[in-house]
Amino acid sequence: MIQFEGVAKTYQSGNQQIHALNGIDLTVETGEIYGVIGFSGAGKSSLIRTVNLLERPSKGRVLVHGKDISTLSGKEIRTIRKDIGMIFQHFNLLNSKTVYHNVAMPLLLAKTPKEDIEKQVKDLLDFVGLADQAQKYPDQLSGGQKQRIGIARALATNPSVLLCDEATSALDPQTTKSILDLLKKINKEYNITILLITHEMGVIREICNKVAVLEDGKVIEQGTVFEVFSNPQQATTKRFVRSVMNDELPESLLAQIHDTHSDHAIYRLQFTGNSVGTPVMSQVSRDFNVNLNVLFGNITELQGVPYGNLIVEFSGELNKVERAITSIRDSNIHIEEVTHYVS
Repeated sequence: MIQFEGVAKTYQSGNQQIHALNGIDLTVETGEIYGVIGFSGAGKSSLIRTVNLLERPSKGRVLVHGKDISTLSGKEIRTIRKDIGMIFQHFNLLNSKTVYHNVAMPLLLAKTPKEDIEKQVKDLLDFVGLADQAQKYPDQLSGGQKQRIGIARALATNPSVLLCDEATSALDPQTTKSILDLLKKINKEYNITILLITHEMGVIREICNKVAVLEDGKVIEQGTVFEVFSNPQQATTKRFVRSVMNDELPESLLAQIHDTHSDHAIYRLQFTGNSVGTPVMSQVSRDFNVNLNVLFGNITELQGVPYGNLIVEFSGELNKVERAITSIRDSNIHIEEVTHYVS
């Protein structure tokens, strides 16, 4: 478990103080994959680096497995860092060392017996799918292979916590998918707690159980991935969610609808679970004699639960449209107005 309690971080730049973190309160439960997302400068990197004291909090506490790490002695910090693996955006491999020696480095520093190192490195390279690359150098590898080596190195000391600092932002989409699959495998097979920071909401949707949204060093929204994706509250969160759901209607389409329809309203509907497969729209159209025009629609899966998102134009007599919308709400389907035109 990782706990942030009132964590603040201030940097001094000349005569100016920069407040990177402003009172962060978060709890990452054991075995979770917890994502922290925010735009550049939101404080993500500062936050994750407080967990292994690469950055020391200016205020507040960071607890790992119940221990306030800022109160530990130098020896205790070195011990706990062995329990916290870290994966970096730009891999941080030693280009002058072979793949084998890059993975072995944490074990060599810990003075692990040679025969144990050989077995563990072999097992780790097998696990990340690069057993045949042991004698190559990082410059001979692709970006995805370099990150797999970084992951193997991070796992060398058998950590219970894995920190991922923008681990996929330097990779293409196909390689990103393979790295995320590997992280899910690590979490499932080893029950390693993963805290990852990213600016890509697709990464959050793909891998995380919970998410926190950072802005100006503060948590502005947090919850399960399903809660945050299906009902974002803050403007920044909505921007992130819509970057993945891609449900914004073009202005040209809205103008065309306005020009050709005398009285209409556009609503966003969100279906979850069993309601995804229910023919609500056709039933409402028939029961209330309103015209429905689906302008956008998709079905995805969030944490194993089907989630449908529709943008629908309603047209017809005002009282019938209102009754149709009430009926939809009564069916436990979230519905909100996008725009309403009356000529």
